Amino acid sequence: MVFFLFISGCSVPRIIVYEDPLSAEEHNDLGVAYEKKGKLQLAEKEYKKAADKKPDWDVPYFNLGNVYFKKGDYSLAEKYYKKALEKNPENTDAMNNLAYLYFIKGRLSEAYRLIKKAISINHKTEYIQTMKEIEEKIYSSQ
Repeated sequence: MVFFLFISGCSVPRIIVYEDPLSAEEHNDLGVAYEKKGKLQLAEKEYKKAADKKPDWDVPYFNLGNVYFKKGDYSLAEKYYKKALEKNPENTDAMNNLAYLYFIKGRLSEAYRLIKKAISINHKTEYIQTMKEIEEKIYSSQ
């Protein structure tokens, strides 16, 4: 009888479900590592996990915007840059990248307005470069 109980106890499968041990920040960091290696699909998955775990955090949305920009999906890139700005209206990196996206799409007045706002908050060299490119395009098209 003991033998039967032992054998039947060993043959019953047990399903164990673990919670995701990674924090939103760790998923985001993993996404950054994947993105740096050019593994955009894996980066996208990690950024989405980070956003799911911490929906009010702007960083994974900004990073998703970057992934979609690199993939050439400008409409999704725009969506996620805007979402990052909804979560944090002071995210100047999102402003810069969205302004550059608008520049590429020929939406120069929107690009210029946004990059001026970013520079008024944070005077980064990259933002100045984005503004110069936008201004050159505006002046050359007049």
